[in-house]
Amino acid sequence: MSIRAKQVSRVIIGGEWFSVELGTFEVVEMAFTDDSGEMAHEPLDTHAYTFLTPNRDRYYGPLSAITLIKLADI
Repeated sequence: MSIRAKQVSRVIIGGEWFSVELGTFEVVEMAFTDDSGEMAHEPLDTHAYTFLTPNRDRYYGPLSAITLIKLADI
């Protein structure tokens, strides 16, 4: 089964529902950088999510933290 990232409208993280601004959900490599944009550690080999909420707050975290995904019917 594949999940269309652009249709993700809500997710459960830590037992709490979060609304996702349509079209902003992405799966990325998890990494931390220093002030100059350089990696601050060795590669983590971990996938992460990032998205904007409707009030434009940006969230990041390990993809494994998402326990349920709701898709918009578009």
